[in-house]
Amino acid sequence: MLESLSAYWQYLKYPRLLVLSKNKKMLWKDLLWLLVLDIAFATLIGVIYYSLLHFRLIRKYEEVDIFKYGFRLAMFLGVVFAPVAEEVLFRWQLRKPKWSILFVLISIVVTAWTVVKNDYALFFIGLGLLVIGLVAVMVIDKLDRLRKVKVFRTYYVFLFYYTAILFGYIHITNAKGLTLADPSFIFYIGSQIFGGLSMGYLRVKYGLKYGILLHAAFNFIAVPIAWLLA
Repeated sequence: MLESLSAYWQYLKYPRLLVLSKNKKMLWKDLLWLLVLDIAFATLIGVIYYSLLHFRLIRKYEEVDIFKYGFRLAMFLGVVFAPVAEEVLFRWQLRKPKWSILFVLISIVVTAWTVVKNDYALFFIGLGLLVIGLVAVMVIDKLDRLRKVKVFRTYYVFLFYYTAILFGYIHITNAKGLTLADPSFIFYIGSQIFGGLSMGYLRVKYGLKYGILLHAAFNFIAVPIAWLLA
């Protein structure tokens, strides 16, 4: 346990591109203990959230009913569809220098679309970022492999944490009417941000499918608990 969690902590202090590990023994240890860590953190967030609700210190928001069409569909969406779709969308580009730039720029445009109400401002933001993205991609394409990796490493810390935060942010839509104006948003997306770090770590260290596996394993436990508490 200590070996896995220590390596994870050291990585979080300085996220970087790693050579894919083929150490299967260490892989399963990392996956198990990161799953335990994610569950423990989600439990802590839940306890704080319900305690604050009990004392009416935060507002309760209506959450999206994932069980509207039954438990089986909820399990499929939570354990199969969401892990595959979200890990490909958010974590695939963590080892792709060119695509990571496009990911960041496109995600900024999409995020701005949910926040900026002025259509003209949104248009120019999108246009400007599109131009920046195209220029950046053309420049990177002309670099040799070693220089691409060097450039990638210079902004990798930002990319890694940005991906995890953005992953958490999209889950704010799970609570109807919740916005960043209400500080309690952290209790709705804190667990997802934390999980995004763990899944990103496994993706970079072992490969995308293991980030998907951790995501699926977490939801395999979380969905039935949500069903019982609903």
